[in-house]
Amino acid sequence: MRKNRHLRGFLISPGYSYAQKLILLELMATKRKLASYLILREQMEEDNVKLRDADYVKSYVGISTETLYRLQRDGYICVAKRTRNKRYYRDVDVERLRNSYRG
Repeated sequence: MRKNRHLRGFLISPGYSYAQKLILLELMATKRKLASYLILREQMEEDNVKLRDADYVKSYVGISTETLYRLQRDGYICVAKRTRNKRYYRDVDVERLRNSYRG
């Protein structure tokens, strides 16, 4: 717990109950994910990034829809853009996922 003691204004003190500490840690993790998403969004606006849809990712990596959802939820790949109920991923992230998933 000492590792996550301070994170930009949040302080985990010994006076908090166990439930409050868990909620605060969850909040800090969500804040980190949001910050990484905002960085990704800024990079997409700056660069000319090639996007791939979910069907391409599933066929290229060789995984099912449920596996793609699970990998997305666990943070192995991040959705770069959503339009009209379609998810798009950066080509760089797709390559990284394929290399790490298939070896």
